[in-house]
Amino acid sequence: MWCSNVLLYVCMLVAVEAINILHITSDQQRTSTLGCYGNDWAISPNIDKLASEGTRFTDAYTASPVCSPSRTSVLLGVHVPIHGVVENGVKGYHTPMTNYFDILKKRGYHTALIGKTHYSPLPKTIDHLDVHSSNSDMRGPDVSEYDFLETYLTNQTKAWITNITSKKDGKPWYAYLSMVSPHNPNWVPGKWQRTYDGVKLPPLNYKQGNIGALPYQTRMLLNLLGKELDDPPAFPMGVPNMSYIDSATAQGTSTSRYDYYNQAAYVDSKVGEMMSYLEKAGLDKNTLVIFSSDHGSQMFDHGIGNDKHNFLDASWRVPLVMRFPGVLPANTTRSFASTLDITATIVSVAGAAIPASWQGFDLVGPISQGKQSPRQVGIGTEYRAHAIATPSWKLSYFPEEGEGRLFNRKADPEEQFDLFNSTEHSTVKYGLLTALLRWRAQQDPLQWLQTNSKPGAQTATLAYNHTEGINAIDAEVRLQSDALNFEIVDHLHV
Repeated sequence: MWCSNVLLYVCMLVAVEAINILHITSDQQRTSTLGCYGNDWAISPNIDKLASEGTRFTDAYTASPVCSPSRTSVLLGVHVPIHGVVENGVKGYHTPMTNYFDILKKRGYHTALIGKTHYSPLPKTIDHLDVHSSNSDMRGPDVSEYDFLETYLTNQTKAWITNITSKKDGKPWYAYLSMVSPHNPNWVPGKWQRTYDGVKLPPLNYKQGNIGALPYQTRMLLNLLGKELDDPPAFPMGVPNMSYIDSATAQGTSTSRYDYYNQAAYVDSKVGEMMSYLEKAGLDKNTLVIFSSDHGSQMFDHGIGNDKHNFLDASWRVPLVMRFPGVLPANTTRSFASTLDITATIVSVAGAAIPASWQGFDLVGPISQGKQSPRQVGIGTEYRAHAIATPSWKLSYFPEEGEGRLFNRKADPEEQFDLFNSTEHSTVKYGLLTALLRWRAQQDPLQWLQTNSKPGAQTATLAYNHTEGINAIDAEVRLQSDALNFEIVDHLHV
């Protein structure tokens, strides 16, 4: 066996020569699209089955609720302030940065990335790269189900795995199937256009005044400035079930929501195809399967169209399911996780040490031993703002404007009652704000510092010694300790 001491617990649990990893992500998929997240009307039999055979994280949060920052964080294992890709449109991340493909390559893995990337530069250690067709010409309204992008990407992934396993060289493989759906535009192929026919979607989470209640940064990024009191035009296609909206516009929004859920069902079918393939190929027992998304989507909730760029749960919270027979317990749930933990888990399962500059936890090790998730709170960044989620609370803070939002997650899951300026909740607000700002102050480019620091005069030597002893995960651990002190403080009064 090729395992290291770091992964001894896995090697004792599964008698396999190599641990393969299938990593599947969708794009802009909110948890409400999945039945396993408590939505009995959702049509997602394959991901639900995956959850029943593995571990589902009920409160998984992305490092950033927007494509490029989130994906760059997963690639590099660090939060957005470290790599510097604060929004879409930022070209290139700070260097030096260790990416997980490099580590997998050193562990002897065959690697493939098939689908969307949305970060640059691409690692040179990816053996097989197929991203040229991750564009709209294979997701158009006239593209057949058999030629649609996700069908192509799924077929390419299966073909690559078949080719690699046929070599019988004893080396494990890592395949990253990165789908673009259900990201808008929500064109749906073939029979999937009618998946949700007759299904009643949940009511829109919207009240008049929601747009004006959004933080300035959110309104600025979503082009909603000046539209705070102009509710109907702020929605690209109107609001359904509102008496003051004309019926044609209301129907437009309803159609868009149905198309989104139809497309999510299509994604689910591709996950099912991959799982069936692994089983038929005899690879299901020694393959860790990870399913998640880069972020969610508002889909008109809170007055925001089919977009994200905010810390509301529909955008920031993501599905995360892991399946590893004989290692991860079946049909179990754990609470918090971050998309950064996916990165740390991948390299840990591959038998490598998690770099000291990374900020994620290995999830497989503790959970395989019956423990809870090592992460106990959510933390993330969007442009120039940050947010923290605990079991009971969510606080977001926008330092440029000195503006914040505070929601009681248990009493107000739809996030309609902002308590940030409530004197009754000042203790929890300032406690969480202190924890958040302390965490932000520790977001140093540790790998760069440790690469470019050297001893010198007395102060320089002392600073060098201190920097050399820093482990980036320490800030995550401190954050959890600081934030959880306020779990039982205050209650919602509305």
